[in-house]
Amino acid sequence: MAIILGTSTTLLIDGTSDGFQSVSWSISRQPNRLWQLGSWDPYRTQVVATVNVNVSSYAGALTSLNSDIIRPSTSCEFSPARKSIQLVAYACDPTNNVDIDYSDMYITSYSYSKGDPTGFGTESWSFQTWIDPNLSGSEFLSIPTPSHVLQGISEGQRSGNVTNLGVSFLSSGLVSGQEGSVSAGVPGLGNANTVELGIVNGIGGGSLEEYGKDGSSSASIPHTPLYVI
Repeated sequence: MAIILGTSTTLLIDGTSDGFQSVSWSISRQPNRLWQLGSWDPYRTQVVATVNVNVSSYAGALTSLNSDIIRPSTSCEFSPARKSIQLVAYACDPTNNVDIDYSDMYITSYSYSKGDPTGFGTESWSFQTWIDPNLSGSEFLSIPTPSHVLQGISEGQRSGNVTNLGVSFLSSGLVSGQEGSVSAGVPGLGNANTVELGIVNGIGGGSLEEYGKDGSSSASIPHTPLYVI
């Protein structure tokens, strides 16, 4: 098992290298086997390959995305909700060093959290892209990269009294509720917040430091690959 050294790991997102706390990644090749009668050998194995990267950072480390970017596709296009990611993770076993470099990784989710009124706000970003499986052999049918990647309607929620919770909504279709909790004891403190749910038209740029305030938010940005021959 390789041990990854964080102090030797470099991460660049759209040229930014400051403010990142942690990163995780996966390069996945998903097989779809076509089974046939009279044999344990599949007739063909169809393979789709994806790369996923998850990043946690201090609030505001990455550039926020406005309504020009977070919007549903209205034509056959590549969603603009993407960032360039370069990751080099140094492992104690040199054969397992990680080198990820993709100019177009699509943002699939975002969240903001400031749970401690005296603490700092943090953000989490999830990215995905499709790659060529690069498999050889007549038994494999490799699915190529998509012709287009369409963005769907993004929805999310936010609650708390932080000035910037990292998620903005369209004014239409916005609904709200309440949440809260309190426990017995001394001094018996609790909290109560308004929870808003709506259609997202902007993410990122949550407040890093606001003494006495807390809050959270989240948003999902769905993407669908489109294959056109």
